[in-house]
Amino acid sequence: MPTNTLATGQIHSLVQNTVYALPPVRCMLFTDATTPTLQQSLTAAFTANVAVTLTAGQSECNGGFIRLTTAGPINVILKRA
Repeated sequence: MPTNTLATGQIHSLVQNTVYALPPVRCMLFTDATTPTLQQSLTAAFTANVAVTLTAGQSECNGGFIRLTTAGPINVILKRA
């Protein structure tokens, strides 16, 4: 289960293979990392997940959970969309 909940408007440092709870609202994720691999899932166990596709360092997220699968940490910030 995730022990970290990401809030909008704050910079968070994500570490590899840690599960983070996303806010329950549609938001944009921004990162300064060049090629991170992120996954999003509706379950904290990531039984089914999709890759987060970044375009110019950003991607839309819609609640659920997120994790970084490549080496980190990376900095991210969430903004309500």
